[in-house]
Amino acid sequence: MYNLLFTPGKIGTLTIPNRIAMTAASASLSQPDGTMTEEMLAYYEARAKGGVGLIITEMVCVDEDRGVLFPRELNAAREENIPSFRRLADRVHPYGTKIFAQLFHPGANADPKLNPCLPLVSASAATGKKRGQAVEASREDIADIVQKFGQAARRIQESGFDGVEVHAAHHYFLHSFLSPVTNHRQDEYGGSLENRTRILREIVEAIRAACGRDFPLMFRISIEEYIGPKGYHGDTGIKICQLLEGWGVDAINTTASGTDSKLSQSVEPMYYPQGWRKHLAKAVKGVVSIPVLSVALIRDPAYAEKLLEDGVLDFAASVRAHLADPQWAEKARTGREEDILPCISCMACFAKYDSEGHITCAVNPETGYEAHLPPLPQDGSGRLVVVLGAGPAGLEGAWMAARRGFRVILFEKADQAGGQLRLAALAPRKEKILWLLDSLLHRCRQAGVDLRLGHAPTLDELAALAPYAILDATGSKPARPAGIPGALDSPLVCTPPEVLTEAVDIREESVVVVGSGMTGLETAEVLSDRSRNNAVLVLEAAPRLAPGVQGSNRNAVTAVLEVNNVVLLTGRTLTRIGEDRVWFADSQTGEEYVYPCDRVVLALGTVPSRPYGDQLAGLCDRVVSIGDAVTGGQIWDAVHQGYHAARAL
Repeated sequence: MYNLLFTPGKIGTLTIPNRIAMTAASASLSQPDGTMTEEMLAYYEARAKGGVGLIITEMVCVDEDRGVLFPRELNAAREENIPSFRRLADRVHPYGTKIFAQLFHPGANADPKLNPCLPLVSASAATGKKRGQAVEASREDIADIVQKFGQAARRIQESGFDGVEVHAAHHYFLHSFLSPVTNHRQDEYGGSLENRTRILREIVEAIRAACGRDFPLMFRISIEEYIGPKGYHGDTGIKICQLLEGWGVDAINTTASGTDSKLSQSVEPMYYPQGWRKHLAKAVKGVVSIPVLSVALIRDPAYAEKLLEDGVLDFAASVRAHLADPQWAEKARTGREEDILPCISCMACFAKYDSEGHITCAVNPETGYEAHLPPLPQDGSGRLVVVLGAGPAGLEGAWMAARRGFRVILFEKADQAGGQLRLAALAPRKEKILWLLDSLLHRCRQAGVDLRLGHAPTLDELAALAPYAILDATGSKPARPAGIPGALDSPLVCTPPEVLTEAVDIREESVVVVGSGMTGLETAEVLSDRSRNNAVLVLEAAPRLAPGVQGSNRNAVTAVLEVNNVVLLTGRTLTRIGEDRVWFADSQTGEEYVYPCDRVVLALGTVPSRPYGDQLAGLCDRVVSIGDAVTGGQIWDAVHQGYHAARAL
């Protein structure tokens, strides 16, 4: 089926066993000194074991004085770390996988709290995303950092790695020289493209001097910045790649955008289709003879094969597809595509960094925890587990319990499984959520789960089954706070599910959406569609829009809302709802305002449905509530709770 995806490819003198590459994403699983932990080794080993041809590690520090971005970041700036990197090479090589280290310097985006030598440096003076203040790098600074790249590459080579990738994209230090938005220099490193790329040429020379001509060297380049007319565009990005080839670079990893782009096209949220930026890779491939890698939002092996067939790229690259399923490659190779756990681009892998401390995945609760999860016990012995509710938590809990050898009956009161997944998929551009639903249903069928749709069992029915355990995944309902006068009885009030399912058809009305979480913003997008001719106002009590929502998810929706003339008011607390108007107050001063309207949509979260109250506890000794039956959450929360509840039975 795959004539190209599983054929060997070359980068310089190195032969890669297939055309599948796992690209860089910060896992934050290392020691504070940048050396390997068992967690880091197990994380990468799982992807090598799963058949990936090439692994490009997360960003590796080359300058621990002014070039540290994360607290737990791999570090090739020290000689004593060479044995640690060798441990990683030794873990992936037995599977035939090749491994590159991604060398980078964050420049202005470094964390000032983690760098002993301040101020930070950039092409020109700048404020970084962690609010660090950077000064223009002097010629001495540039020469020092260039040599640090060269010496870091040498250490990586001595550790047994197969090559290095230099990160010159996403508005980190090297990209700051390439972009006219961030490079205002008047010397030989500013102005013309020849000058702006000078530092790249010097790094190539430094790495070649330290490692020799045969050590594979790749650069990651933002081909298009997507930051408006002041940034550079595809013609410049292509020219940079041509220059790199002329200097002896062995491969190009094409990407786009960076930290200065509001829509963050370097790591796309769910709203982007597969291959949306394949034209950038294809354009580069059309003018260079060295191999071209590209992420291009590849999720489906058949789509990756098509990109290879069409000459778009030489290696199909992704990181999030391999976070979701470490066996993505092996399952494709053996014709088990339906078994692949699909990445739905929900961004939880990055959104959960603060709470979890490292990379995780919404659809795969094992990602980032590989070193700590013992084999799944096979001790169900046919004992009955009843799962109530076929939303994401219930489906995950059901198939995991069945994998343990339990007999599982999954009840769902609706005629279709999915729960909140089906509702979420009704929001604009979120069809990928159905990939997860289809996958969960496939896994349940494969595991032998007895799925009973359109039936909510009575307590007597449940008692007659005499279950060993019950997983309560009965979900939630939209919150209508009784403390807000009118929330329960005003004729103006409806909720997001009624809008998304078109139970209410709102057109040519003045609408107030209360709450700016993702549900509120996506409901506002539906209501503000030009065909509906509504005037939409969104109220948020917090001082910031969409508190707690991952940035690129938020920005992708608000960009549409701005075009649709939706008014977004923060720091406004709803106080009461009348029959033809609402009242809200300034969250800080308490000053009250009135706003006449035709409809109010309360997007204030959910509360557990609890159709059985506390009575399930009387049916068996093991009753575990999961997902929205506990508290409203995201897909990550529901899937992880279902997984761990089934493991703990």
